[in-house]
Amino acid sequence: MSRGILPTLLLFFLFVVTLVVAGASRADEAKITSALSAGPDSLTKNAAVHDWDGTVLREGTNGWTCLPDIPDNGGTDPWCLDPTWLSFIKAMQTNTAPPSKKLGIGYMLAGDAPVSNINPSDKAKTDDNQWVEGIKAHLMVSVPDPEMLGDISDDPNNGGPWIMWANTPYVHVMVPIDSFPPG
Repeated sequence: MSRGILPTLLLFFLFVVTLVVAGASRADEAKITSALSAGPDSLTKNAAVHDWDGTVLREGTNGWTCLPDIPDNGGTDPWCLDPTWLSFIKAMQTNTAPPSKKLGIGYMLAGDAPVSNINPSDKAKTDDNQWVEGIKAHLMVSVPDPEMLGDISDDPNNGGPWIMWANTPYVHVMVPIDSFPPG
């Protein structure tokens, strides 16, 4: 190989690597921006950011973890979660019972994708899964004992907080911040 080709190939290789790294960096930045939109600035400024596959996109210092919008699920739904809610999400992903016996808080200030109010594994509207659409900013509160939910309605159209996924291990309270249902 001639001496003139080797430096050219090396430069070309470095150029390609730079393009790949820059592209990945922009994609990560977009995910970080999405994730941070889920919670208040006072909380997200020191929160960790993880991708849904567990990849750490940014380290955090306050115990909170934010996750970006889930692509291709019909809505905008980034999450910002305390450790209890993060374990709650991991349990849902593995179809196991949430391990925590603590109250948990999750923010979804950018809204939520369409979802069943009855069954967390439903991915589409059916005649009997009480499909909920148009959820704007809200908090989610998980409780260690479903008996604590008392007389909170399970009707997402009641104009206030409601119980989502009753009679499942993933039961929690949805607390709308913006008016819901949309009017």
